[in-house]
Amino acid sequence: MPWVKPIKQKEMKEYSNGEAVGVFDRLLANDPDTYQSFLPLQKAVKRTDLSEDLREAIITFVSMKNGCKFCTKSHSEILATYVDEPDLLGWLKEYERSDMNDVWKAVLTYADHLVSKPVKVTKEDIVRLKDTGFDEKGIVEINQTIAYTSYTNQLSMGLGL
Repeated sequence: MPWVKPIKQKEMKEYSNGEAVGVFDRLLANDPDTYQSFLPLQKAVKRTDLSEDLREAIITFVSMKNGCKFCTKSHSEILATYVDEPDLLGWLKEYERSDMNDVWKAVLTYADHLVSKPVKVTKEDIVRLKDTGFDEKGIVEINQTIAYTSYTNQLSMGLGL
């Protein structure tokens, strides 16, 4: 249970289009102005050219690195619908030694550096991403997904999720 009381579903009608709104969004909606500013970024990060499975792998991996149990659990459940790995979290944790493809390894290495110690990110990380087929737009989308996930992890953990 979060440490801050979420807004009730019935108070989320202007955001919901009649659908149930998750607890994360209902927590943020306690500050309507900030939440209104947050929504366009949330939508933009979801509308990238990254494949859904890679996007969910990034989100799950970054959430694991940041220690966000709520986000790790919810996104690993989504990732499990794309990836057939019995120990999905172990597979992500040991990505360097796994049978994961080189594209995903390059992305997770970049994510690992950016999350654990941003000064570890080097031009070589970007070159490796380019060598696996990403252009500038793709690299920016990866970067945005990682940074956005770290931001939402902090929001979640800071509010008790």
